[in-house]
Amino acid sequence: MRFEILKNGDLIETKTLEEGQFQIGRSEDCAICLKSNKVSKQHALLVIKGSQIAVVDTGSSNGLFVNGVMVKKQRIHLGDIISVGEYQLRPIKDFPKLNHGGAGGRAVEGNLARKTNEEFLANSNSDANANTAATLQSHQEKFKQLVDKKVLIPLYEVMKLVDWRVLLGSIILSALVLTVLLAARPLYVWATGLTQSEALERAHTVLNQIVRENYRGLQKGGDFARLSVDPWESVKGFEELYIIDSKTGNIVAPVKLYNKSLNDSYALIALKKVLEEKSPQVTVEHSNGVFIVAQPIPQPAQENLEDLAPGPAAVVLGKFQAAASITSVFEPVLEAIIFAVFLGLFAYYLVLKMVTHPVQQIQEQLDAALRGEAVSIASEARLEDFENLAQVINFSVSKLKQSNVDFGKPLASGDHEAEDELYVKTIEEFDVGSSDAVLLLDKEKKVKFVGHVLEELIGLRSQYAQGQNISDCCRDAGFAGTAIDMTDRVVSSLGETQNATLDINGINRAMVAVGHRSQSGEVRFILLIVKMGGA
Repeated sequence: MRFEILKNGDLIETKTLEEGQFQIGRSEDCAICLKSNKVSKQHALLVIKGSQIAVVDTGSSNGLFVNGVMVKKQRIHLGDIISVGEYQLRPIKDFPKLNHGGAGGRAVEGNLARKTNEEFLANSNSDANANTAATLQSHQEKFKQLVDKKVLIPLYEVMKLVDWRVLLGSIILSALVLTVLLAARPLYVWATGLTQSEALERAHTVLNQIVRENYRGLQKGGDFARLSVDPWESVKGFEELYIIDSKTGNIVAPVKLYNKSLNDSYALIALKKVLEEKSPQVTVEHSNGVFIVAQPIPQPAQENLEDLAPGPAAVVLGKFQAAASITSVFEPVLEAIIFAVFLGLFAYYLVLKMVTHPVQQIQEQLDAALRGEAVSIASEARLEDFENLAQVINFSVSKLKQSNVDFGKPLASGDHEAEDELYVKTIEEFDVGSSDAVLLLDKEKKVKFVGHVLEELIGLRSQYAQGQNISDCCRDAGFAGTAIDMTDRVVSSLGETQNATLDINGINRAMVAVGHRSQSGEVRFILLIVKMGGA
């Protein structure tokens, strides 16, 4: 039977063992010698009989484990892992032997095995090299087709029906929600480990208090009957608390369990660590979230040093439920973080609706007014900018009604020229009573109308500028550049209002750009207004 010997998961040796008994331990006399302080001199016994294997703990200090479970004796099967300290033993299947007899037979067997391995590796490498490029190209092509079919084509279809801003907002919102869901588990694992460590520190702090109080009791009277854990049994997280006599190994406190022996194998491991390894603090993981914690109570000071027994007088040992301590600290923090994240997402949604809804509402009212309906444009959002915009549009519509344009006659669908003429006429009427500077451009940045205030402000004459690109007819390069930039932003945002501040003749003035969409939804004109009342 062959065994692989690993150290911390790394293979260090392979042993072939025939039928019989083989000692495992730190001693050099052992058949399987494992050099480590965590391995006892005579740690365990491995028994092989035919195809059957068993392992027996021979009184080890740190215990014998099979597949992570502590055992005293256990039958072993192929695939099982025997853990001894930081070493692992794993039985593996033997290769079939070729019977050719004697040294010659073994040589033939070895040559045949090598030849078979070399041929297999050569064939595998040649096949891999021949197929790698074709396989990779095939996978890339399939992936590309899958993305086109499942992602891009459906996305294009959705964009025909849904405003791109709504689609973008949905993608961002989905990404944020997915990020929160994916981050919750790692956050939970990290925070659990952190708080579990803190919980164990608190457990040892409690044990330290028990040690000090009972040490003072022993110093005064030297009587083990004074030892007690009563004041600390109600501490949150502790399921059991004991004081163990270091000589007999029996319980001396609490009184109800006096002189009884420990029967928990994990508690016995912790007790051995304190007594034999003289560890001042011991923590042994018992099961999921449960730990055994232990600390020694020193021998009280004696006048005659010869009377001082070696080792501690007793050991304080407790079974500690870390999760009970963690819950009171960690869960409220996690709940608060999750609540804050979702509250932020909800706030983002509200802000988005607050900004986009009034603009859409005013746009719908304006479209209805241009169709000849009796609409008084107003903004439900009580914000100064929106209310000013509604007031400007109302004034424009009222001036248009007073003009000689047949306002009540609905425009024919697709009659862009009539619609454009109506809008330009509206802006001209608006400019008559406006104290602000007005400029109307189409989406190609060509001048359609220059207001009288703007003519005086930058010297741009309407009769010479109409039909020309603003950059060609405007001598003020700063104004022309700002107008072009704001026009591009309005067009790209499908008509949303854009703002800027510009130094004109030494005075900072606020500029507002508003897009006008036709009945087909296309942004055909951009109205730029320079506020003459100051920035």
